Amino acid sequence: MKRYIKPEDLPDILDEKTINILAKMANEIPQSKEWHVIFDLLSYENIRKVMDKRIEIQTLDAEQRKLQMTEEENLDDEKKKQAFLKKLEEDPHYFYGNMSQPDTPEEFRSKFGVWPDGTNGKTYNPKK
Repeated sequence: MKRYIKPEDLPDILDEKTINILAKMANEIPQSKEWHVIFDLLSYENIRKVMDKRIEIQTLDAEQRKLQMTEEENLDDEKKKQAFLKKLEEDPHYFYGNMSQPDTPEEFRSKFGVWPDGTNGKTYNPKK
């Protein structure tokens, strides 16, 4: 079975085999340049077919990983899940972080290239 399809070889009507190949191409990290060109060539209906197949492949892979886990790994996973659910019950508004946002002015400058408003490169000193 072919692993890739070149944009010039893309058929007008997608069969199941072609959809499978395209779904695997879409699932790769990083995605190939060929996939991006093909994506632009596909109709909305064909993109939906490919993405639905991609979700199906991801679901099957996740199920396989779950089945291959040892009993100890399953218990550890269940403990983490129960601890998370308990924390949610205790405090439904628990703060889990800034979701990759910088915590300090220095991190802000490193990420965005400018200092946050009001700091101008000065660190906060509460004793002044």
